[in-house]
Amino acid sequence: MKRTPFVVLLLLGAAGAASAQSVLPSSFGSWVSAPPTQIPARELASVAQDKADVLREYGVTSAEKSDYSQNGTTASVVVYKMTDPSAAFGAFTYLRTMEFAAITGAGSSASFAAGTKNRAILVVGNFVADVSSTGARPEDSDLKALADGLYPSADKRPYPPLAGFLPKEGLVKGSEVYVLGPRAMAQFFPIKGNQPDWLGFDRSAEAIVAHYHLAGRPKDEDAVLVLAMYPTQQIAANQYDQVNRALALNKLSSEANGRTAAFGTRSAALIALLSGVESHEAASRFLNQIHYATDVTWNESSHDITDPSISTIVVGAIVGTGSIMMIALAAGLGFGGLRLLTKIIFPGRVFDRSDQVEILQLGLASKPIKSQDSY
Repeated sequence: MKRTPFVVLLLLGAAGAASAQSVLPSSFGSWVSAPPTQIPARELASVAQDKADVLREYGVTSAEKSDYSQNGTTASVVVYKMTDPSAAFGAFTYLRTMEFAAITGAGSSASFAAGTKNRAILVVGNFVADVSSTGARPEDSDLKALADGLYPSADKRPYPPLAGFLPKEGLVKGSEVYVLGPRAMAQFFPIKGNQPDWLGFDRSAEAIVAHYHLAGRPKDEDAVLVLAMYPTQQIAANQYDQVNRALALNKLSSEANGRTAAFGTRSAALIALLSGVESHEAASRFLNQIHYATDVTWNESSHDITDPSISTIVVGAIVGTGSIMMIALAAGLGFGGLRLLTKIIFPGRVFDRSDQVEILQLGLASKPIKSQDSY
């Protein structure tokens, strides 16, 4: 019986810790939840099924699941907690399919939102909320309330800029997938041969894959574009050589000799690869739209520096030299004047003290040396 209070306190402490880790709100809109369930990354398959391995590759740290109800309708909400907003954006593009349409009423807390009739996926910082319902999915206003509830706990760092380099013309909306590892890349841009990390994710690469409808091609034959960005231009240049070995780069399918054919180019730290195009000219026209340049931002206070004219330099040199000469003259006059004044006021007491002056005589002349001769 004496152990009972300790056990109760221990259980209450565990419940408090679990509650502190929870990010899902107890309600959003008119939807009310049951107690949430915390799911560690190793048990992710219980909610993500066959997508668990790829989500772990993106960088999921844990998940949280709760069932909400409203007027007899149930909605299940799974929040994937990612390492950072870049991982969350990647997981969003991976979970979303081309059947999803953009949701515009989810509010500013949700940076990305898409859904179908009975499902919605939201990105709030480093959180990815997957909402599925037995009936119609929650209204946009309810999703906004859910996003607002997640926002205070979310990571506010920026999302990756790589999607901004995708050409807009011909882009199949919803086909973009941000990739951070070889598992996801193998699903969305498979190549022939056993080369699991041919794009260099072990060198901190990030990539995005997108489908395009190009002019003159059948609608059911998409061109597939891969953009890969690396930390430095040197890494990109070295990896471009590796890509050239993995793919039949800048060759037609008939010239690939059993390898995957693709056209490619490199711009600084960005590599672009295009497959599904049957001519060098079409590939060049498309790839020429992609440009990358490094921007350096300096956020410290600064001022403008301009080169002076030659006349300003000459005048400045003359004035500077004259100033130095005047300082030297003033210092000499000051020292001499002070010495002379001291000799007048204190004769033989500071200077000209013959009893304290010693002269070394070589005896080369008959004239006797007097101490006063030194002055």
